[in-house]
Amino acid sequence: MSRTVLLAAGLLVALGAAPRPTATPVPRPAGEEDEQRAGRPVRFVEPAPEMKKLSVLIGAWEFTEAWSEPLRYKRGNYEGVPGEGGYGTLTVRPGPGGFSLVLDYEAHNPMGRVTAQAVLAWDPARRLFELDEIHSAFPGVLNLMGRFEKGDLVFRGKSLRTGEKGAVRLVWKGLGQDAWTAVLSASEEGGRMERVWTMELRRKPAPAGS
Repeated sequence: MSRTVLLAAGLLVALGAAPRPTATPVPRPAGEEDEQRAGRPVRFVEPAPEMKKLSVLIGAWEFTEAWSEPLRYKRGNYEGVPGEGGYGTLTVRPGPGGFSLVLDYEAHNPMGRVTAQAVLAWDPARRLFELDEIHSAFPGVLNLMGRFEKGDLVFRGKSLRTGEKGAVRLVWKGLGQDAWTAVLSASEEGGRMERVWTMELRRKPAPAGS
């Protein structure tokens, strides 16, 4: 084989092994559609007056509960018969940007020791409050929609958390600086709405020296 052929073959191998140059991306010039979108900037708004109205709830609360049918809600094998009472704490804090409230609940009641967390926000499109709750005793998310009715904040929705489809109504009464009341009622599908529990809340005293 001639030297010329060997050199040509070596050159082809070298060219094949060399990395191929990559094309440098060229920025796409702004088109008419981009200019139109830029001319419609996202509108950022302040928290709605409806959320500011509920800022009175921010803080720590102590509560007592009264259960209508405590035996139905006994959970686990703790000793004793569940009484109709319960007690605990509720802490309410602002959510991101002030567009929501985050509620942390901890209680001892007929179900034993339970915890829950909820997020409450105002939906400006539907003009209503939305309350989503997760609970240590039940699977899934309880989603309720609420509006003020004659001074009370009334939430309504459906629930499958106990395995039976039913309606839920939660009423927050007398929202004030130092005390308010929550009443939860439920019904099986097509049945009558009956009270499950009533919660009486009092603002938790500030620590001494604060």
